[in-house]
Amino acid sequence: MAAQVKICGISSAHDYAICREAGARWVGMVYYPGSPRHLDMAKLAELAAWADTAGPDDPLRVLLSVNITGDLLMQLIDAARPDILQLHGTESRQDVADIKARTSLPVIKAIAIETPQDLDQCAKWDDLADWLLFDAKVQPGSQPGGTGHRFDWTVLAGYRGRLPWMLAGGLDRHTVATAIRISGAKAVDVSSGVESSPGKKDAEQIHAFIRAAQMV
Repeated sequence: MAAQVKICGISSAHDYAICREAGARWVGMVYYPGSPRHLDMAKLAELAAWADTAGPDDPLRVLLSVNITGDLLMQLIDAARPDILQLHGTESRQDVADIKARTSLPVIKAIAIETPQDLDQCAKWDDLADWLLFDAKVQPGSQPGGTGHRFDWTVLAGYRGRLPWMLAGGLDRHTVATAIRISGAKAVDVSSGVESSPGKKDAEQIHAFIRAAQMV
């Protein structure tokens, strides 16, 4: 089966339409003020309203947040009306349990990877998360994702966890096929790798990325 693709960090209805046309399985909307892809509540609501007019076979909406819980997260959900939540920070098991109980939404939990030992933490999410997302570890204080950094994909070659997972970090149309072959990924996530400049999605690169991912 061809790898499924998530295009993260879309910022407009135009981006959404391109992802739909290209065959993306998911689109990611980012709420993180430190990111060039950040959408405030008004922008989230505007994009959600447009996407609500789309059909049932269109990409699923993923709301990415970083260490946000409680009432603020509920406000973001009310604005974005996501199908899935992506928790891309250092959220604890209790945080995720509380979020699941309060929202009843599926959760993608991001895991920062650099060495094989970083995979040891995956099992603790088996009864809480619905997906894992493996992204490159970054320096403390840096933007937690969408940086274009990659990790050694061979780290995942023998991974046999219980949860489905996505590969992220430094992927683009030139590298995604190799990354899938090496890691065994069944789903991939890209943000900066399909942009003409930070935060600006490029239609040609999105189409090329999804074609490359689905040809493996």
